[in-house]
Amino acid sequence: MTATVTASTPAGEEPRTSQWAEFRARCEELAGRPLGSPLAFHDFSIREGDAFWRTLLEWSGLPWSGSPEPTVVGDDVEGARFFPEVRLNYVEALLRPLPGVDDEAPALTSLHADRPAERLSRRELREAVGVTAAALADAGIGVGSRVLAVAPNNATVAVAVLAAASLGAVVATSTPDVGTAALLGRFQQVEAQLLLLDRNGLHGGPEEGTSALLAGLPTVRRLVLLDELPVGDAPATRLPDLVAAAAGAPRPDWPRLPFDHPLFVMFSSGTTGPPKAIVHGAGGALLEHLKEHRLHGDLRPADRMYFHTTTAWMMWNWQLSALAVGASVVVYDGPVHGPETLWRIVADERVTVFGTSPTYLQLCQDAGHRPADEYDLSHLRAVLSTGAVLHDWQFEWVARAVGPQPLQSISGGTDILGCFVLGHPELPVSPGRCQTRSLGLDVVAVDPDGREVAGEVGELVCRRPFPSRPIGFLQDPDGSRFHRAYFSQHAGVWTHGDLVEFGPDGSARMHGRSDGVLNVNGVRIGPSEVYTALHEVTEITSAMAVEQRDASAPGRTRMVLLVVLQPGAALDGELERRIRRALRRNASPAHVPSLVLAVPELPVTHNGKASERAARDAVNGDVVANEAALRNPGCLAVIRAAVERAAGSDEPAPGPGHSTAVPRAAAGVSVPEPLARIWREVLGTADTRPDDDFMDLGGSSRQVMSLLRRVKLDLGVDVQILTFYADPTLQGLARTIEQSPRGETTGVQLLRPGTGRPVFLACDAWGQLNELQALVVALETDRPVYGVQPALSDGDGRRRSIAELADDTTGQLLTVQPTGPHSLVGYSFGGLLVYEVACRLRAAGHPVAFLGLVDALPPTASLTPREAAARRWAGRWDTLRSPARLTEQLHLRLTGEHADPEEAAWLRSSTTYNAHRLTPYDGAVTYFQAARRLPVVGNTLAAWRRAAPHLLVTEIPADHNSVLAHPHVLELARRLSATLA
Repeated sequence: MTATVTASTPAGEEPRTSQWAEFRARCEELAGRPLGSPLAFHDFSIREGDAFWRTLLEWSGLPWSGSPEPTVVGDDVEGARFFPEVRLNYVEALLRPLPGVDDEAPALTSLHADRPAERLSRRELREAVGVTAAALADAGIGVGSRVLAVAPNNATVAVAVLAAASLGAVVATSTPDVGTAALLGRFQQVEAQLLLLDRNGLHGGPEEGTSALLAGLPTVRRLVLLDELPVGDAPATRLPDLVAAAAGAPRPDWPRLPFDHPLFVMFSSGTTGPPKAIVHGAGGALLEHLKEHRLHGDLRPADRMYFHTTTAWMMWNWQLSALAVGASVVVYDGPVHGPETLWRIVADERVTVFGTSPTYLQLCQDAGHRPADEYDLSHLRAVLSTGAVLHDWQFEWVARAVGPQPLQSISGGTDILGCFVLGHPELPVSPGRCQTRSLGLDVVAVDPDGREVAGEVGELVCRRPFPSRPIGFLQDPDGSRFHRAYFSQHAGVWTHGDLVEFGPDGSARMHGRSDGVLNVNGVRIGPSEVYTALHEVTEITSAMAVEQRDASAPGRTRMVLLVVLQPGAALDGELERRIRRALRRNASPAHVPSLVLAVPELPVTHNGKASERAARDAVNGDVVANEAALRNPGCLAVIRAAVERAAGSDEPAPGPGHSTAVPRAAAGVSVPEPLARIWREVLGTADTRPDDDFMDLGGSSRQVMSLLRRVKLDLGVDVQILTFYADPTLQGLARTIEQSPRGETTGVQLLRPGTGRPVFLACDAWGQLNELQALVVALETDRPVYGVQPALSDGDGRRRSIAELADDTTGQLLTVQPTGPHSLVGYSFGGLLVYEVACRLRAAGHPVAFLGLVDALPPTASLTPREAAARRWAGRWDTLRSPARLTEQLHLRLTGEHADPEEAAWLRSSTTYNAHRLTPYDGAVTYFQAARRLPVVGNTLAAWRRAAPHLLVTEIPADHNSVLAHPHVLELARRLSATLA
């Protein structure tokens, strides 16, 4: 697939001359020769760099004063300075009135998940920044002040940051939910005077989180709150109060400052130590962004740009600069509930340029989402993607599911606050490739000896000076850290740390990071953040976090943590538990590894530098490219062996020091060994302790379901999910089991109180109601919600038929609601059950007001031979796609026994289910079908229609196993609620 629509041509409009072509024509006049080909224009931009950058500044229309001569002082990438005689103000450039641009047109739209949007025109935004700047100036902020902003991505923080920057302050931003330790690891280096803080989402809560931040930032003299939470005991002022107090103060001037005056402090991801505090100058960032927006993106005042980002990512700063073009910017501070969230914003806000990530695009593709079928995207002219490698199949998916808009892969980084490779408004898009090198940047790939390579993967370097090169690092007075980071590997050139392959046409294919930065399914994790979070685990002498391809989920990766332990220490269950708990509590759930392995040593180079790349190759079973450069290459075989042992074991083997004694809770509650065994098997841990917190150990909601099913199957106790979440520790679960009756829970349970006619939900294939909890919570109805649980088996263990279960359930239901009309809902197994209950109710003269079946397949006994054959083939294919189910089937074939009790119980219910023949039903049935399914499964709906001719089918954007999970359950609940109202 090659997209041929240019990024500058909105759908339905005639092609227009791109700004690239306009600027190229000006450069051709200057050069005295044609520059028509992309390679010729790029060659001019680097070989005659002085003329290119000076012409760009003059053509841009930016407000500046002084002289553009000299354009650059020095020809060394590390020390060159651009436009030393030019002075400008970043905020003036962004917010000045522009000729031909309506000052009352929207400039900034701030969207929220829980409240109405805020919309500011260009004039309103300029005035808001002006009055806020007056308030900050009155608070002592001026040229050279350092300001921190911790807030979600909304208009409030944008106005506050622009106000500080307008005064000449240096600003660093982040989002509240990254964790206190991570915030302090970055912000302590800034030594700021002012903290702008939105406390929503702070780790530890508003009060504790604020106190921890202030305690770790001793230079902060003023705390200004951006949220509406109670002030509490914090020595703080609300921003609106600060603005009101300065209402009579004169508006401060926005001073024009040197071209390289510090503007933003950005932070590296922490590959080789604490995150580096990277200082970017106003002029370099502004000119680079304007070049990228106008030339490479053809962004114009009529455009509306939405780039999904947080304030902790450089794309937030990059998107703000679109205001300098006159374009309108859309921001959003809410959660992504599912694949539809961002596309709905694009459609509702008539976004023309949408920026996202490969991870989000993959989420949409995996969900079977087709935005073009659901939304009006006619105004969207370009999709930008960055943050990770964009795969070929994602380009193809966008072409099929979104439209002909070009998908432009752009790549650069926080280090340069811009892009090295990105889009081109006149070139076609080739899958998997970035269209072109950035104008003015002499970017090539080099081999380990620094020689340029073409058509093969090499290290990305930039060989000539460029304006957006950072000024340097904070707390690096002699520049040595700055030099080591970018200039020590290849003398005289900028080494970026990415792997890239350039084609003869100048396009590029990115191959990920060349250092140890983790990008686990789109979540970037700095290894030093992992190491910092593990500091309290004293048994660890060194650790290395690397990515491993996830064999069970093609295209995804997981984190493997390699640890070297103190002499005498062992990686038993207790230590692994503490490691996981420390990572979750000191960093975030994303930092908890999928696998922890103890190894004797980690790979290091001859100069003593740890080699994450070598470890990553070893963990993935790949050839280690730099093995000769390692001081201890023998450790790689040990790492490979440890990974193979972990992959080959069904359950983690207890390490030295593992205790086989039954753990006892502090309160005297004994933890039975069968329960401890279930806990270990579900979590995949080697040991158990009474105070183990299921979530601290990395337990997911799906694993919670498995745990409680196993407890019911093996121990005979039906633990409700809300009871478990109240104390999700091993001793808490043991206490609940000790206090609960044994035996199968049957009858009717009130799941949610209310008024009016009840709504009845049926149990799942394991006889439990836990799987329905998210739906119960999400339903928007005042009616009471009940769950019905018939006994799935007789006293002698015989599985009861669907007909018997339906008879039992009908009786249970009528004890609660003796007369109709009745409302029934069931998912999968429960769907067939409530269907048969509805048949019995109508036969007895009880009206059924609503019957909802959630992705309940018709039983095999009710299929035609052709439908049954298609079902069997679909089941075989589904088994082949699921390593867990395939393993279970192989084990069953070899031993005649089920390896997984949960799977065995499901198969018994499935056998009962598929042996049933549907009873004819002449009432209305609403069928909520999972949209992501094998095609032959959807065809078997004909069996439902033969039994229930009044079947209405509506699709939920989910697969069968995720329809009751967030975020899909919200859409299901919305549609059910509308029917039940």
